[in-house]
Amino acid sequence: MTSGQGDAPEEEFVEALAELRADASVHDLAAWCSRHGIDVVPMVAGTLVTGSGRQFTEAFGVRLQKRSRPQTLPVPQDLKDTVRSVTVLPTPTLGARDRIP
Repeated sequence: MTSGQGDAPEEEFVEALAELRADASVHDLAAWCSRHGIDVVPMVAGTLVTGSGRQFTEAFGVRLQKRSRPQTLPVPQDLKDTVRSVTVLPTPTLGARDRIP
């Protein structure tokens, strides 16, 4: 698998953090994501959701911007009772740690 930097934005691999509401179940999010071809990985705090740029664009209704910084996505109406926020993580830059003094 590549980092996605050379891929077209719609084919780029996307990782995002979804913050669940206090009384929400990850199973509700997983069902919605499954319908959109997005994978869900439960974490200690929130969930990791992954898929292609195309899947995220179709599911969340917005085209992803340049991914050098985190991007907050609008929470779809179907998820308002389940998810507080969704933040797309920046694309990792290989070797970035090597450049930090």
